[in-house]
Amino acid sequence: FEDMPLDVIFSFDAGEQKKRLNMISPEQRRKIYALFKDIAEFTGDNVEAVKINSKHLFCQSFDQEEFSLSDCSVELAKDFISFLIGWCFMQGVETTDKPKKILDNIETYLWLCLKYNKCAVCGKPGEEHHVNAIGMGRDRKEYDDSGHLKICLDREHHTEAHQIGWQTFAKKYHVKGIIYTG
Repeated sequence: FEDMPLDVIFSFDAGEQKKRLNMISPEQRRKIYALFKDIAEFTGDNVEAVKINSKHLFCQSFDQEEFSLSDCSVELAKDFISFLIGWCFMQGVETTDKPKKILDNIETYLWLCLKYNKCAVCGKPGEEHHVNAIGMGRDRKEYDDSGHLKICLDREHHTEAHQIGWQTFAKKYHVKGIIYTG
């Protein structure tokens, strides 16, 4: 059999393959259900009620049509996760996993931290700080906000950033400043 040629024919539907690749990933679905569980524990509701209410609130808030978590798009799932994390920040829901780990990108996390005044390092209540002012002795009220990189830090981490310098701090905690206009 070693000398016999072997013909293999691959046949696939490119449209179907593209659709499947754009569908919610199992990891995204796990993150969403973990957030449902965290919210349910906080509110005292059951997970199914949290799922229904969260999806309804998301659809209402973003003029989005009803969707299924079994076959929605990757982008919709990403937006829904960001929405759930924002809701948790706003309501004070402690999540089992760190929000920084749950979200697909650091910019979304940093934006939510700034929006809801949560320290980007530890999640405690924080304040907006200008990255280019850290380590330079400038007060954030001395210049116009637009175009400056910002981060939300609690007093402890803000002090540490000044003590060790922004570059060292950013590397230590895997954070960065973002442009945020509120």
